Amino acid sequence: MPLYDIIFTALSIIWVLEFLLFKSRRNTDRSERGSFPWIMTAAVSAVILSIVSREAGLLTFGGTGVLTAGLILYGCGIALRYWGILALGSQFTRGVQVREGDQLVSHGPFRLLRHPLYTGLLLLLSGFSLFMTSLPGLIIVLFVFLPLLMRRIRNEEAALTRSFGSTYTKWLEGRYRILPFIY
Repeated sequence: MPLYDIIFTALSIIWVLEFLLFKSRRNTDRSERGSFPWIMTAAVSAVILSIVSREAGLLTFGGTGVLTAGLILYGCGIALRYWGILALGSQFTRGVQVREGDQLVSHGPFRLLRHPLYTGLLLLLSGFSLFMTSLPGLIIVLFVFLPLLMRRIRNEEAALTRSFGSTYTKWLEGRYRILPFIY
């Protein structure tokens, strides 16, 4: 098995372990449950389309540089998700919810990013599609997954503003929404 494939397989195992190692606290707020299935469907579609595209040799592109960039983005995305989940601790949830007693997290990746777990997911899905050299997978990530993710981010920021008010507005200052130093 080539080194690239070994690294990719190891990273994929680490990504899947996220769902076993980090249990989300139960979501009692039903108001934002609607976005999760759509985001999950887009993510799974990007993964499946990337694999099918690569295996069928349809609409693929790039060479070693694309594989390398894909592995780097994939690994960085997974690492950022783990770091963000660890920083959130018991406040980690896969849904949009704020409970009484929750606090704004300002350490770890939250020093720079408002939504490091979403950034991580965007990076890892982009990296996955690049590693698979799949144009259809990348299109799904950029034109289906990303708009759904941005909608969820707006909803989450609205929920946090309702819960924390001016404290959250001040917390936003100096933090990028999803892409460090860009947006």
